[in-house]
Amino acid sequence: MLVFIAPYSAAHRERNRDLGAARKVEFFLTLAAHLARDVVLINSAHEEEAWLQREVRDARIGDKPIREIALRRYPVRTVGKMLNLLEVAAVSREISMLGKPDTVWIYNPYAFETMLARELTKQFGARLVLQFEDWLFSRRRWHPKPMIDFVAWRFLLPAPTVCLAVNESLSTREQRRSGCPVILCPGVVSDDLIEVCRRRRPFSREGAPAVIGYFGGLSAEKGADVVLDLIRLSRGRFIFHVCGAGPLASAFAALGDEGHAVHFHGRVDDETLLSLISECDVLVNPHASIEKMGNGVFPFKVIEYVASGRLVISTDLPAISMKEIHEAICFAPPEAPAIVDALTNAQETYLRKRTKIEKAIDAAAALLSQGALRRALSPILAERETQ
Repeated sequence: MLVFIAPYSAAHRERNRDLGAARKVEFFLTLAAHLARDVVLINSAHEEEAWLQREVRDARIGDKPIREIALRRYPVRTVGKMLNLLEVAAVSREISMLGKPDTVWIYNPYAFETMLARELTKQFGARLVLQFEDWLFSRRRWHPKPMIDFVAWRFLLPAPTVCLAVNESLSTREQRRSGCPVILCPGVVSDDLIEVCRRRRPFSREGAPAVIGYFGGLSAEKGADVVLDLIRLSRGRFIFHVCGAGPLASAFAALGDEGHAVHFHGRVDDETLLSLISECDVLVNPHASIEKMGNGVFPFKVIEYVASGRLVISTDLPAISMKEIHEAICFAPPEAPAIVDALTNAQETYLRKRTKIEKAIDAAAALLSQGALRRALSPILAERETQ
């Protein structure tokens, strides 16, 4: 039995805080469901701010049924997350009633995830997979929660059997702490994305304006404020497609009403998302400074962007040892005028980089598709099952 511990918000729920993270958790839950006979999801999200008891319920990931244990929820989310730490022993007992864990997979070494993983590996001898997505101080430095998370990761988390690290910085941090082997995983790629996007080559519409896409969180941290300026500065020279949710959503909706050449789609399902990406010629990632976030994140959407075969214009990214992906990207300063300049020459840049972009598609599929990651992780889980 594989126990997957993550703050998971189903992608269709209206209260979802981060659509990209939800999609990535779903990707790895689906992978886990293919790798293990039984999967139990321990959902550490705190979506509802109300008095709700811990519950065990049936769920589905793709076409496979799993069991889900949702932690207690409280009227104040911050307090509730702290009180969830007191549930570790009770949740461990409930897991033991469902079966014997042989693998524990945690999505980020947060305090609850770390403490439950420690309990399950100690009690059952289960192996540990650490998915290291965000540095614990990337977004909040002097808040009690990341400080508690850091202490738990640094001193309580057992050495993982393997770590999936989102960039070289997190890989180095975990290797220094535990010495475990690391698989670099800055993002994931669906076969459907590559298939849909190969049906139309970028800049294949003769005489038509370039179509620019932004698909991500609508907040300043993700660079959505730069996209707003970019649309205004473009003055109709390009057509924009924007999908996502966040505090700047109303500003994007207003741009369309003001007559700008932008189609704001808000939240969309995966099929619509892939279709819209395939309609674009250029995809932009004007993320806020990741260096100022301790190089502790990697924008999930960038890998999907590259795998789509579109020209990707991005601000600086943390180091990853995948030169094919890095070489396919056109880098620009994090200011709207500089990105407008890059867009003005986008077709020429695409033609110049086309060979590198094709190599990047192949590299992303070979290293970061579900099939590739399944092949990388299967020996680890299979060895546990034969012991």
